[in-house]
Parts: sequence; structure tokens; C-alpha cells
Amino acid sequence: MAETVQQLLFKLLLGTGALFLVGWLTGCSSPAYTLTPDPTPYVRYSPTEYFLYLPSSYTPARGWPLFVGIHGFGHDGRQCLHMWQEYAEKESFVLVCPSLADENGGWYVDVGERTLRKIIQQVRKEVRAQDRFFLVGFSAGAEFVQGFAFDHPEMLTAVAILSSGNYYEPSLEARGIPFLVVIGDQDNPISLQNANAFVDLLREGKYAIDFHLLPGVKHEITRQAEELTIAFYRQVYRITSDDQ
Repeated sequence: MAETVQQLLFKLLLGTGALFLVGWLTGCSSPAYTLTPDPTPYVRYSPTEYFLYLPSSYTPARGWPLFVGIHGFGHDGRQCLHMWQEYAEKESFVLVCPSLADENGGWYVDVGERTLRKIIQQVRKEVRAQDRFFLVGFSAGAEFVQGFAFDHPEMLTAVAILSSGNYYEPSLEARGIPFLVVIGDQDNPISLQNANAFVDLLREGKYAIDFHLLPGVKHEITRQAEELTIAFYRQVYRITSDDQ
């Protein structure tokens, strides 16, 4: 007997519903967390090149602190990896180092922010990480991390701004994020002036701010700046752990 139009439509709806249910269940499945510690580290090339280092103590049994470093103008993720890989092992955090620069050595902030968000999404599929991450940048990267913090404060635990040349007006939405600002007293005079003005704005707005002016230091990353960043990281994550 030929099927009526109503019967055909009913079968079609059932089939569509089944497909939708399968898709929904697939989308809700847990991430695989497939990666194991790798000292090389892992390298990915989409949506852009980035380096992913897992400390030797990593296991997918818990959510790990995620530490994201942004390089300066003319560099790539290797600069970040060189700075922070040693600390990632000692402090037991997952390190992500994207290469955001284009062929001219710089990048557009909006493009960089979209790319970083995609990278974090991909990392979370392979690595078990905490919901928010620690973000640090040097020079042009330090300018970038400000913009990211003010645009996406809900994604961050804290922000470290190392030797930025320019500074943004703080966003009220980011008031809950602790900030570290480090710059050498021999850096560009305009950068120094901007840094002080930025810190004043944060203090006036009742932000949590840790400011260090390094004597005799030019526009560079020193071991002292690295250690100040790690001390800031420890303090933030100690407070975070105590609050949980």
C-alpha cells in the first residue's frame, strides 16, 4: 500500500530527530585529553603555529593551570617558549606559546584575539585545563594582553604586562583581574610615562595591581622580570586555590 504524505513526513521527522539526537550526544561527549607530557614540545599549525608544553607531572586526572605567553614584535612563539618552559616544568603548569605575527612582524589585535580564542579551544580538547588562564606578554605582546584582558576578562585569571610601549584605558569589566606591570627605568621615556599613567588609572579604579620599575633596565626581558612574573603567578594561584 502506498504511504500517505502524512506518513512520509512522520518518518522524515523521526529520522531527522534521530540524527539530531546523535549529533547532540556527540557534541556533549567529554574531551579525549589525549596528550601526554612531551619535552619537545608539541607543535600545532592551525589556526596558527603554536607550541604546547606539558610538564612531566601532567596527567588528565585534574584540571591544570594554563599559562599563555605572547611574544614581542618580530618574534614568534619560540621566544615565549624559551622564556617560560623551564618555569612550566618547575611550577607545573601547561604552557601555550602562539606565533601571532604576520610576515611584517606585527599583528592586528582583533585577528590576534580571535586566533588566541581558537587556540585555547583546541588546547582544551587535548589537555585538561582549568576554566581560566594566566596571560603574559612582552613589548607588543604586552600591549596585546591588555586588549585581550579588557575584551575577554571572563577567560582570565591574571595578566602580566612586561615592557609595553602603549597602554589601554582599563575596562570596568576587568576589575576582578589582578595585573602585574613591569618596565625598566631605561626604557623609552614615553613608554615609562604611559606605564605610570596606566598604573595610576588601575589604582584609582581599585584594581589589584603589582607594579615594578626595574633600575638600569632597557627595553628587554631580564631574569628579574621573569621571576617577578612567576612570583605573581604563584600569588594569584595560591589565592585562587584558597578561595576554592
